[in-house]
Amino acid sequence: MLSAITRGTLLRLGLCVVVALSVSSCDPDVPLSSISESDAVGTWKGSDGAVVELHADRKFTTSGIDWRDVSKGSECPQGETASGKWAFWGSEPGRPDSSEVLDEYTSGDTIHLAFVGPPQGGCLINLSATKGGSVLCVSDDFEIPCAREITFTKESVKTES
Repeated sequence: MLSAITRGTLLRLGLCVVVALSVSSCDPDVPLSSISESDAVGTWKGSDGAVVELHADRKFTTSGIDWRDVSKGSECPQGETASGKWAFWGSEPGRPDSSEVLDEYTSGDTIHLAFVGPPQGGCLINLSATKGGSVLCVSDDFEIPCAREITFTKESVKTES
């Protein structure tokens, strides 16, 4: 009998195949790239005009995307604009199997967006760095780094906080 985690992973992979057939964004083995805080800070633009601005003070703003549509059934912000705080996912020293979001992490391959409004854990949106850190892809599933077909490329660097 399969464990709950294995069944859940298989179910998500199956749904990706059914919905997107050969879309690479559903690949749980998308190669991720670690980026530094200074590489993350800036304006990231989606091909559809959506924008994510990551600021040096660890705040962010987004426009042009309704996050509730990205993560159905969640408590993600509804509407065209949103804001909050961002941080890298990381592992505790000496515990490579651990994973958590901490302000102390200054680099990583996955950025968590904590929106203003939803309760802790009410909206899971991550930006995973791919293609050498030049692209951020969106996921609402920690096990699948690029679970959504939404990507952002860096437009400019923000120097102010």
